[in-house]
Amino acid sequence: MEEECTQESDQQDPGEEPGNFNKSDDLTEEIHQLVEAMARAARTVWSSEQRLQLENELRRGLGSLVGSLEEALERFSRSEQGQEVQEQAARVASHIRESELAGELKEGLTVGLRSAAAEVRKFADNFEEEQEQPPPPQDIPVEFENDESDEEDK
Repeated sequence: MEEECTQESDQQDPGEEPGNFNKSDDLTEEIHQLVEAMARAARTVWSSEQRLQLENELRRGLGSLVGSLEEALERFSRSEQGQEVQEQAARVASHIRESELAGELKEGLTVGLRSAAAEVRKFADNFEEEQEQPPPPQDIPVEFENDESDEEDK
């Protein structure tokens, strides 16, 4: 890295004063160099023998742990306590299913009641509007009495 810095200072134009060079180009170059160095380090570590050994040990350890857990769970499920836990789990599952059914029933009733209430409100609104309107005029036949016709009949 020191060599790179020395090379960069050597690459400056003789007419430029130290520290007066194009800073954005140097910054870009330094970032580029850092990224390359990090990538090289990551490749080196990834392909190292130590990482491969660690990976193999972790795989063996995790495989052994999974096998032990499966065996312990199998023994537990056959034990009296395991049977009780399974029965309790079955009861809880049944209770949850019943609760879901009750919830669905409640939701259905709520929707039905809401719909019925809306229809009753609509009916009441229409009825009130009809009551507020004046009655339509009715054509009632009116008979006029004729004085002349009465005299003739007599």
